[in-house]
Amino acid sequence: MLDIKLFRENPELIIDSEKKRFRDTENVEKVIEYDTLWREGERKLNSLRSEKNKLSKSFKKAKEEGNLDEVIARSKEVAAEIKELTAKNAEYLKLRDDYRYKVGNIIDDDVPISDTEDDNVVVRTYGEIPEHDFELLNHVDLINKIDGADLETAAQIAGARFYYLKRDILHLNLALIQFALSELEAEGYIPMQTPFFVKGEVAAETSELGEFEETLYKVENEDMYLIATAEQTLAALHRDEIINPEDLPLRYCALSTCFRKEAGSHGKDTLGIFRVHQFEKIEQFIYSTPEDSRNQHDHLMEVTERIYQKLGLPYQIIAIVSSALNDNAAIKYDLEAWFPGSGAFRELVSCTNCKDYQARKTKTRVGRAGSGDAQILHTLNSTAIATERTMCCILENYQQADGSVKVPEVLVPYMNGKTVIEAKNR
Repeated sequence: MLDIKLFRENPELIIDSEKKRFRDTENVEKVIEYDTLWREGERKLNSLRSEKNKLSKSFKKAKEEGNLDEVIARSKEVAAEIKELTAKNAEYLKLRDDYRYKVGNIIDDDVPISDTEDDNVVVRTYGEIPEHDFELLNHVDLINKIDGADLETAAQIAGARFYYLKRDILHLNLALIQFALSELEAEGYIPMQTPFFVKGEVAAETSELGEFEETLYKVENEDMYLIATAEQTLAALHRDEIINPEDLPLRYCALSTCFRKEAGSHGKDTLGIFRVHQFEKIEQFIYSTPEDSRNQHDHLMEVTERIYQKLGLPYQIIAIVSSALNDNAAIKYDLEAWFPGSGAFRELVSCTNCKDYQARKTKTRVGRAGSGDAQILHTLNSTAIATERTMCCILENYQQADGSVKVPEVLVPYMNGKTVIEAKNR
């Protein structure tokens, strides 16, 4: 969330940013309204507490002067006023921060401003779109050809958009994980495997309000949620901590299974294993000083792009328009890879600079403990690899005329030397 000082000192900046997101500015106005009421209430409370303190100290003198009953009566009145105003002010504070959570991050100057994703900007491209002299299959048909997944049985066992991975596709999944981890460790990232659950209060700090309805699975009768991404657990890793500036940037990469309801995606890419409720992902997460976060965003993109370049997948980097940014994001780039069997670019990676917005919720700061100079640091995150989606892309790009699929060269060592995944179903 945004610094409350910004609402007090530069509300025009926030209003302008919300307009760039093509939103109503009512949430900003409500924050300012309830913050004003809360601050006025705090001033009154301080005055009343001061009066009560003076009254308490005056009992002896009042007794001597014969007006003790009046002083006691007034003291009781002040105590009642303090109790009433304290409750009212707590409600003002809650309402202020409830609305503050609904106001998005300040849009970065480099974000394209538009109310339609048709205006997403292609920043750069990599690789040539290959030509084939045979009829191409999409990833749904290819995974059937190589007998790599069983979705029908999974649907009976768990429901739609679940799967059993089989045979070489399971090994390909593990190969992608090992490959991506090796690449990131070589770049100095600290590898981790995080919890698959977060408490409700942590989910509130690291997720967005809309995700509770559309994305997150709640554990029944427990204040617990399944994670939708390791971003949530990595963002909470240093909750309420002060990190020494010499220790930044802190770079993590985390392997996790991710769980998503995908409630808002009915009818979109729901065949095969491209958009599913459960998948493996390696997430990159960086804690940075405010001064260095732009450089760290560039670094995230460079590292991520090298992974897909080594996999030999053509892609384009897209700057996401203002109206499509989630609340945490100040700026976001997507990597969309080419799917020749589908004839389209599809998103494999999102790379986001949250600046100080996310870390303010988790109270993660940079400074020297005890110095009094700590400030909210910046956080950044990016998909390194979401394996199920990436496998779909590999299947389409490396397919052969007989329905078999070549293994990308960099993955062969992680596939026990296997170079081709043979077609099982003709």
